[in-house]
Amino acid sequence: MARFANLTPSFLVVGPVETDDNRDNLRGYALDVSQQMGHPTTYATHTDYSVTDFAAVFVLGSVTELRDASTLVLVGEALAAGIPVLEPQGPQAAGRCDDCGQAQTIRTVTDEYGDTLCATCRGEAACAWCGEGADESTMLVENGATWIPAHSGCARAVLPALV
Repeated sequence: MARFANLTPSFLVVGPVETDDNRDNLRGYALDVSQQMGHPTTYATHTDYSVTDFAAVFVLGSVTELRDASTLVLVGEALAAGIPVLEPQGPQAAGRCDDCGQAQTIRTVTDEYGDTLCATCRGEAACAWCGEGADESTMLVENGATWIPAHSGCARAVLPALV
């Protein structure tokens, strides 16, 4: 895998993986996390990850409802290492970015004035290749089990087989 300028923070998404539908749901949730948080996001279909390589672990569903062994192992490792384990916010907390209109279903963030802003409008999202701020040309590229935000030019130049 290519080295990226902005791998920190990056996120790990865990959840049920027993069936193809479970894995598809996990993949889709990881896409939402990457899009809304503005950073590379990996979805875990096995336990071969070091949770300390990630800024946070997002759980698809509630931690108390997890039954999948690999997911429980990763959540336990994250908790033991002090890595934040984040459950989905409730639908009542969802919102839209006041600047660009992006849906905020993963983590709705408001500024000191009460305005809801997405990661891009807050200036927290960046191209994982060049490290510069995300803009309207930023796209998500899937590389293995990781969604990577990158400017369209960077993605075409560096990961042409993926775009």
